[in-house]
Amino acid sequence: MNKITKQKALHAHSWVGVFLSVLLYMVCLSGTVAVFHLEFERWEQPHIEEMPSVTPDAVNKAMNRFLDKHPEDTKHLYAVFPTSDIPRLVVENDNESYFATQEGELIEKESVSFTEMLVDLHLYLHLPKSWGMILVSALGALICTLVITGIIAHKRIAKDAFALRKGGNRQQYKIDLHNRFGLWASPFHLIIGVTGTYFGLAGIILVTVAQLNYEGDRDAVVEQVFTPDPVLAPQSGKADIAKAFSQMDVLAPEKSPIFLTVHEVGTPQQFIEIYAKVPQKMIYAEGYRFDSNGDFIGVAGYEDGEWGKQVIWSMYRLHFGDFAGLTSKWLYFVFGVMLTILCVSGMEIWLSKKAYPVLPTRLWHSAVWGSISALSLTALVDMYYEGSLTAVFWCFILLNTLVSAASARFTKSVWLLISALSVLCLLVAYGVTHGKASFTVSSLQLNIPLMAYVVWGFYRSFRLRHVQA
Repeated sequence: MNKITKQKALHAHSWVGVFLSVLLYMVCLSGTVAVFHLEFERWEQPHIEEMPSVTPDAVNKAMNRFLDKHPEDTKHLYAVFPTSDIPRLVVENDNESYFATQEGELIEKESVSFTEMLVDLHLYLHLPKSWGMILVSALGALICTLVITGIIAHKRIAKDAFALRKGGNRQQYKIDLHNRFGLWASPFHLIIGVTGTYFGLAGIILVTVAQLNYEGDRDAVVEQVFTPDPVLAPQSGKADIAKAFSQMDVLAPEKSPIFLTVHEVGTPQQFIEIYAKVPQKMIYAEGYRFDSNGDFIGVAGYEDGEWGKQVIWSMYRLHFGDFAGLTSKWLYFVFGVMLTILCVSGMEIWLSKKAYPVLPTRLWHSAVWGSISALSLTALVDMYYEGSLTAVFWCFILLNTLVSAASARFTKSVWLLISALSVLCLLVAYGVTHGKASFTVSSLQLNIPLMAYVVWGFYRSFRLRHVQA
């Protein structure tokens, strides 16, 4: 490849990264943390009873208790099983959800507002969903662009594959770290970019394929991807959830049921569908369908469907690393940290080439470490406040920005210290609020890594202050 092409690729890589660095960082940071969104749901209510499994009668009892409490009309009813990666029983409709005991008694409402805020930040940047999804998907495409242009622009990709040069002003070390993380994890970054792009562009792809192949009939395209509802004789009465669930040991003994849905509740088209995780396959689940009496109808056909259908049904697990338990999640977390560091180091390399302009540098450090502080303090506020967490989060971001713009004291080391102190305050408030429940698996599986960040944050902050002094 000639020198001019490499130079153009380098310029494109630099300016795309700089222009959208804050948005890319926010999406990468929230996505890295959101890998553990199921764990965060448990962390928010650590005192809830957990169980390895549940009987069909208990599920049926819990649903009946729920319907007694919420008899209002709804299109769907759901029962989330303990085998769904959250070892709890949840029953819900389109608006309300409750935890239940192993015996089927309702406990309390599910409250996962911080997790929902975090996931919405990653998926939509808290914008209206249609626009936010398109923007985030465009950022996914840009991640792919940055990976590809970065590889093309690298002059000595093979020779420098393991180079990490230290000394001097550490600028060469930052460049080497940026290049190594970009190269080593490039397959993962491309997977994240491609799958992230798909989520937002699915609607556009749907319209395009419909126009090209189905004379504009979008429903025909949807039926190729999502199996259409079964055609049944008119159904009536309450769905027999217990009977349907009890058959799963025979129909799919090797699969783990994730959740159950009663579709079109109270209408003649009502039917039951149980989604079960398929071993050795990346697809989200296979669907087992039953009529209202609990009699088996058939499967949705995702497990053995055409390769295109299986690819689409694998996007969720592939994007969030939810396919091999905590092993894949921690692997995705590490790679996500590397991708987030790429965003940070890329911008800092650019700032250093511009001799670290004072205001942009302070604002950048506020965006990077202040975002971690804002997330931590938002989680803390959630323990005592029932309003909009989205508003709380962006108020903290705005405050951080104003403070950074107003005072030269808020350097990188100060923001690192603030982020560590914010996480520490969260952990202290969590312990006070939840008491003994703070020592359950639901709590410790996140509190221990959070405490590790506190220790690292303090250490790194003091090291930077020592170097600056």
